[in-house]
Amino acid sequence: MLAVADSRFQAELARQAKDAGKLPKNFEIPPDQRENFPERIKAALKPVREAGVLPSFPFSSDFTDTEQRLIPALQVLREAQRSPLHLPGLLWQGLTGSPDPADVECLARLGLDRPVTLSERAYRALVSAALVRSRAE
Repeated sequence: MLAVADSRFQAELARQAKDAGKLPKNFEIPPDQRENFPERIKAALKPVREAGVLPSFPFSSDFTDTEQRLIPALQVLREAQRSPLHLPGLLWQGLTGSPDPADVECLARLGLDRPVTLSERAYRALVSAALVRSRAE
């Protein structure tokens, strides 16, 4: 299990396994198994994802196609929240552009297909821009 674990957690997992007597005290994770970082794995899988060979959820999922389309857009929004200077750019992009017809179903899923209040319009703009940016990534 340590061979496929996220390398950010391998050392602690190995320590716990050693303390519980599941691994010998002198066990070392082999060097070729210490590079399981999300960025490296993402980069390694990028060519097959872009070729359409590897779906986002290769072992199935309960998410609908619309929800699967929203996941990367919501991640864009989460990242933008961490850097508040990015939010105005997203908002402007969403307010000045018109939603892609393919994104209308995503907006409906979030109840933003017919915004009424100012805050709903702002959320719609943010999500619309995030959908566009998530396609570009």
